[in-house]
Amino acid sequence: MRVAQILGKMNGGGVEQVVMNYYRAIDREQVQFDFYLFKGSKYVPVEEIKALGGRLFVLPTFRHPVKYVRTLRRLLTENQYSIMHCHLSTLSFLPLLAGKHAGVPVRILHNHSTSGGAREWLRNLAKFLLKPLAKLHATDRFACSAHAAEWMYGHVPVCDMEDTRAPKKAAIVMRNAIDTELFRFSEKKRTQTRKELKVKQGTLLFGNVGRFCPQKNQQFLIDIFAQIVRQHSNSKLVMAGVGDDMELIRARVLAAGLADKVIFAGQRSDIDCLYSAMDCFILPSNYEGLGMAGIEAQCAGLQCLFSEHVPQEVKITRNAHFLSLKTSAHDWAFAAINLAGIKRCDASAETAASGYDIIAEAKNLAEYYLRRSQM
Repeated sequence: MRVAQILGKMNGGGVEQVVMNYYRAIDREQVQFDFYLFKGSKYVPVEEIKALGGRLFVLPTFRHPVKYVRTLRRLLTENQYSIMHCHLSTLSFLPLLAGKHAGVPVRILHNHSTSGGAREWLRNLAKFLLKPLAKLHATDRFACSAHAAEWMYGHVPVCDMEDTRAPKKAAIVMRNAIDTELFRFSEKKRTQTRKELKVKQGTLLFGNVGRFCPQKNQQFLIDIFAQIVRQHSNSKLVMAGVGDDMELIRARVLAAGLADKVIFAGQRSDIDCLYSAMDCFILPSNYEGLGMAGIEAQCAGLQCLFSEHVPQEVKITRNAHFLSLKTSAHDWAFAAINLAGIKRCDASAETAASGYDIIAEAKNLAEYYLRRSQM
């Protein structure tokens, strides 16, 4: 059975990573994925997808909505899918409309996000207005967390994928599961990566992984790190990712006189190595559906400092700690330095036991797809 995975631009974001994690781990003799993505995607693992048996289809962007719907409807009709899985959150109303007109019987709306942050008021307004439309043509409702489910669907029952008795209007939580063995802390990875980054043995290395955008709040992160350096001068910060705010953050780093202490690691395929190299992970997000990087960081045994806008569901180990964004950068820095000094412990087994092991969750997803296709 082939499932149409409907994405936006594949630019190295967390949503694409979730889909790829499941694709790598799922039983591909039972279930195959076809990837539908916007023209202009920059980080598409084309060769890997083809090697695994998947197919890629490039669609017009939403700047041409009529052309987008017509193209997608035609492709969905030609390929005769029984299931389409839309990962565009509130923007899923267009692909779901195309899927309904193409006669796709099972149309999954998957919410990966929420809203918040003063700089994104226009985006938040659009999300609010599009939310009812997104749900209009969906037959199944998914979310990355109970928090994201409530934001999108309201007060409805929340169930796991393996729950065969889930009510019809229930929201299904599909966890942002990971390869827990890959993200397990490695002393070898730590030594090699710190050498590559030119971080000395005794230096405290703080880290952040995510798109450079208002949601991730990297401007405040730089304020925090400036205070960290004041309190513990032998410190560095590594930031992995790309995004529209990258040049803004570079300018803020220069203005703060931190150019020799902040490492812009870019888009990387070895994020697991970065986690092993870090001493503390900081995610001061303005909002999150879950915060997949927080799961990965905890699996690596890192002490993690999250804003209060990261859902409490991200806390799967004792290494997760929360602070309000109203708390001063000075106090964030003090907390981060103290957390960085805590002895590291292997948390991969604890992560798997919390339901975030990709092998188990990919099996649950395959069973869900097969079960729904037969109804």
